Amino acid sequence: MHTKLVPNSISYEDFKIHRTGYNFERKKLAEKLQGLQELRYNDVPEVVAQRKKDGEAFLEKAEVQNLVEWKLKFGTYRPSLAKLVASNPAEEVQKTTSSAFSLMEDNPNPGKAIATLSKLKGIGPATASLLLSCYGPITIPFFSDELFRWLHWQTDVEDNTKKRKSKAMEDGENVNRKIKYTAKEYASIFEKTTTLRQRLSEESGKTITAVDIEKVAYNIIKSAQEEKSTGAIDDEPDAAVGSKARSHPSAKRRKKQETPES
Repeated sequence: MHTKLVPNSISYEDFKIHRTGYNFERKKLAEKLQGLQELRYNDVPEVVAQRKKDGEAFLEKAEVQNLVEWKLKFGTYRPSLAKLVASNPAEEVQKTTSSAFSLMEDNPNPGKAIATLSKLKGIGPATASLLLSCYGPITIPFFSDELFRWLHWQTDVEDNTKKRKSKAMEDGENVNRKIKYTAKEYASIFEKTTTLRQRLSEESGKTITAVDIEKVAYNIIKSAQEEKSTGAIDDEPDAAVGSKARSHPSAKRRKKQETPES
């Protein structure tokens, strides 16, 4: 990964290039996700926003199940997780999501809301953050693998020696780092996303959302993963926007790389 693309250094112009690059990646996922992209990024957030205007924001069980399906198809599919989520009573899902969203009205920090949602079966910090992102897409980031790895890229590098720093930047050794999917990790994601969002919004004079950052992280990390797997180092910030589709790690490789989570 080029040093200009790490979160602490990325400019608004490079950020915008990779935000556009996500649309290219999205074409590859369209068939696999079968319309779930629209549901995750537009339909559900709009419904939740309208419910909030009407007096109470919440998610129905079917909406949570659809969001979980998107998450599993977007990442690593785990049928057992979907079954756990489906076992939650519909009334409990609506009540719990309503309580979590209410907490966000009084406190912009999602920690308590994450803990509340995690009381539902099959819902851990990562999935809970997805539900909260639909409530607050501007400020609440989804705990995706790509977002965690990108936001913590420079943290890892700064903790090492100068020699190690150079190597980390060149060969993308952090692109497949293991993730524990803990509340503590999500707290770090939230803090770093907020800092980056505020900086880029000030620089550009535009509203940069947590969803924008999620998509940019996806594009940058997928590009870095391809560079690592092929041994090619591309220092161009617009490398992700091209005619050749980015390759994703095989399901077998990803199973070895990832820690089971929810």
